[in-house]
Amino acid sequence: MWNVGPRRWKGELIADLASTVRAETSFSPLGTLLIALVESRYISLARFLDRGSYIAFAQPDYEKYRDTLLELWALEPLSSRWDEMYYLVRGGDTRITYLYPEDIETDVPELDRWRGAAQAAFGAKRIVFPHGRGSTEIR
Repeated sequence: MWNVGPRRWKGELIADLASTVRAETSFSPLGTLLIALVESRYISLARFLDRGSYIAFAQPDYEKYRDTLLELWALEPLSSRWDEMYYLVRGGDTRITYLYPEDIETDVPELDRWRGAAQAAFGAKRIVFPHGRGSTEIR
């Protein structure tokens, strides 16, 4: 079970996410997209960075985001909780998109769906995934 301490307001949680994303060493001011799939006691994260001529995939540190995302998700009424959140930070702007169960194509694998979201946010650029020790695999 996760322990988040005193209950915080939604605006505070969203501001926490923005500051955490911006504090990442790999943050890109051209655009950083954090994608979170959240369920009770489960979270899956991905981060995509606009690098100009390509998009870089980066695995976020779950510890930095877990409590804030779970608390934000738990604030929603049971009947209207989102399943995925796309959190785009570009320069000083932030855009949040919530996806609900009816919005998600369950026959599309999670990573494919997320790659599509990154290309929708940053353009139809190639996505570079980390592979092994310092090398990359381009897809």
